Amino acid sequence: MSVAVLAILAIVWLSLAQHSGILLYTLLPVPLMIVSARVYKKRGSELQRSLRSHAHYKQGIARLEGRWTGLGIRGEEFMRADHVYDKDLDLFERNKEWFYAISRALLVGTQVFWGIEEWRSKYSEALVLWLSAWGQFEALAALACYAYEHPENAFPKFLEGESAFEAKGIGHPLLPVDTCVRNNLSLNGSTRLYIISGSNMAGKSTLIRAIGLNAILAYSGAPVCAEGMSLSLFSVCAAISIHDSLLNGRSKFLTEMDRLKYALNLTKGKKPVLFLIDEPLSGTNSRDRRIAAEAIVKALIQGGALGIISTHDLALTELAAIPDLRGINVHMGSKDGSDPMNFDFKVKPGVTEESNALSIARLAGVAV
Repeated sequence: MSVAVLAILAIVWLSLAQHSGILLYTLLPVPLMIVSARVYKKRGSELQRSLRSHAHYKQGIARLEGRWTGLGIRGEEFMRADHVYDKDLDLFERNKEWFYAISRALLVGTQVFWGIEEWRSKYSEALVLWLSAWGQFEALAALACYAYEHPENAFPKFLEGESAFEAKGIGHPLLPVDTCVRNNLSLNGSTRLYIISGSNMAGKSTLIRAIGLNAILAYSGAPVCAEGMSLSLFSVCAAISIHDSLLNGRSKFLTEMDRLKYALNLTKGKKPVLFLIDEPLSGTNSRDRRIAAEAIVKALIQGGALGIISTHDLALTELAAIPDLRGINVHMGSKDGSDPMNFDFKVKPGVTEESNALSIARLAGVAV
C-alpha cells in the first residue's frame, strides 16, 4: 500500500474521529489498517464477497415472495455475475475491496449511524416545518398547474353580507372540456334549496359533485370550472356515496345520519353551511324518509344554510312547496323525452316525469 494512500486514509480517519467526538481513534496506530487489509485479503475472495452481498439482497427479495407471486424477479436471478445489480448490492459499499479495511477499522457503519442520529436530534423539530412548507408548495404548484392548463376557467368572486352561491356555466373540473356540460345555479336569500329529481344516469350526482369541487377550488385560490362564480365563505358539507361498515358495525343509514348531524352542528358556527345531499336517507322506507328529510332540511335552512338535494323519490319534491324552506324543483333527464337513455345533462325547471330503471335493466340483459 503506497504512502499516498496511507496519507489519505489517515486524513479521513482523523476527520471522522473529530466529527464523532471519539478521540480514541486518534490513538490507534496507522498500521492497524494495513493489518486489517491483509486479514481481509486472506479471508475474502471475490466469490465470498459476492455470495455475502447476494445473500443480503435475497433477504429483501424474500419479503416480497407471496405478495408478488409469479411477478417480478426471484432472488436466484441476482446470483448471476452478469446481473446489473451484481456489483452494487451494498448501499454503503462497505464490502468493496477498496473500502473494506477502512470501514472495519473506522467503524464507518457506526459512524454513519451516530451521524444520522445527531442530525435527527438537532433538526427533528425543524423537519416538521420543512415538510409542511414543502407540502404547501406542492399544493400551490398543483393549483398553478391546473390554472395554466385551464385558461378558460374563471376566478371566483367572494361575497359579503347575505349568503349566496351564484354560478354561470358551472361544470365538473375533472371532465374533458369537449364533454363537460355546463349549468347555471343560483342559491340566495329567495331560493335557498334546490331539489333535483331525475332518472338514473341523468347527471344529478355529477352536478352535486361539481358544485362541491368548485367551491373547494375557489377557497383554495384556484380558478373554477365555470364562466363565472360568486359565493360566500361557506362550510361545505356533503353526504354523497355513503357506505355501511361491517368493521365498525355501522349501517349506511346511521353513517348518513351522523354526517347530517355534523352539518346541523356547523349551522351554529360563524360561517353559513352549503349542504350537498345525494339521495338522502335512502336506507329507510319512503314514509320515514319524507318525514326525516323535511325535519333535517328545515333545521338546516333555519340555521342559515343553503343547499341541494337530489332524489329519485318524488315524495321529497313536495318539500319545495313548504314556504319556510324557499325551495324550487328542478330536474335532469333525456333531451326530448322520446328516448329515456338519451341524456343532455342540463338542469330544467319542474319535477321529472321520466323513469328509465326498466330500460337500464333491459340494457344489462335482465328480462323485465
